[in-house]
Amino acid sequence: MHSLSNLPNSDVPAFARRADYLPALVKRLDLFKSEGHRYLLVAHLFDDTRRMIDALEGVMDFDAIIGIPYSSGSDVTRLKWQAIYGDKVQCPKTEPAFKQVLAEALQKSLDACRASDQKLVIQEVGGYAVELLHEQFQDQLHLVEGVVEITKQGVWRASQTRLQVPVLHCADSELKRLEAVRCGETIARCLDGLMRDLGNTLAGRRAAVFGAGWIGFGLAKALRRLDVIVSLIDVDPLKIAEARLSGFPATLQPTGLDSCDLVVGATGRLSITRDVLQQLRNGCLVASASSRRIEIDVDFLEQAPSNDIHPSIKAFRLPGPKGADRQICLVNDGYPANFIPGSGSVADEVVELILGELIVLMTDLTTYTYEPGIHRLATEGEAVCTKLWIEQRDQT
Repeated sequence: MHSLSNLPNSDVPAFARRADYLPALVKRLDLFKSEGHRYLLVAHLFDDTRRMIDALEGVMDFDAIIGIPYSSGSDVTRLKWQAIYGDKVQCPKTEPAFKQVLAEALQKSLDACRASDQKLVIQEVGGYAVELLHEQFQDQLHLVEGVVEITKQGVWRASQTRLQVPVLHCADSELKRLEAVRCGETIARCLDGLMRDLGNTLAGRRAAVFGAGWIGFGLAKALRRLDVIVSLIDVDPLKIAEARLSGFPATLQPTGLDSCDLVVGATGRLSITRDVLQQLRNGCLVASASSRRIEIDVDFLEQAPSNDIHPSIKAFRLPGPKGADRQICLVNDGYPANFIPGSGSVADEVVELILGELIVLMTDLTTYTYEPGIHRLATEGEAVCTKLWIEQRDQT
């Protein structure tokens, strides 16, 4: 049997053919190389990221490409990416190593900016560079044109910093909302697959999702389609009202956690606290839907004895009522469930819409002057990306 990638384009079914969206966007924007700027990338090193880098070749060439440890810290990823882009790619395995690698890369790029009278543009995921710039490079921030961010977590971290550089983002764009809903669906499929690996099913079981935002709500809807009995918890009354009008049991405070077989955090903050973990029933599966390892009190769990029951699940033995131990089963070590290898992800043609927005933001940052602070992608930028996507979809 031939894979689609090995077939001549004329033999590939029409529904499986996709236009080269990102190169077409670069052409549509009429981009040209800015001699006054250098670029640095902090990202999840997936195939869609590579397509963005390739589309920008000769226009925005990155000094360094640094992978996020929990998604890109493997030797397989490093060897694959270095075979294409050489030593500019670094894939640290731990967060301390990542911070050191990022600091060294920033210093090298800033030195090059100083020597060539250029300014640095950073594209990142999660707000790591923004924090590090303000912690260690205060005296060099005049060499930074700005930072482009894709996640709400990164925007939130930037908002906690007294910013001295502009941070442009598409974290709350309408296209990002569409992608977030699909991300929730991916997480549901992944968790269903894990239960099947254990010989069980989520169907007919109870689940609680902390966070009724884009991802949490998308996750809850996808779980319901799998016949899971889902409740939502959120501190925002409007989100609770929306969830209830969509037919979900939803509350401002968690209830009935002791009857849940699955609990997922999707708030972008610590939500599955020690108190929550101590309420869960024996065998409960606990997972994160956030972009970092922040939703679950993993430090509390790691104080308890544990054993691996699956390549992506660790069972912790916590004291239960009347002295009986309970198993709390942690998915992917507290990192996002959809980053488990082989779990699948949001479809490329959806993700590339967001990568297109990043290209627009980087173009804006090198074209216009922004004051320090947080700046959202303009609706005009969203429209450019969306119109091209629709045109290409109608033509393929």
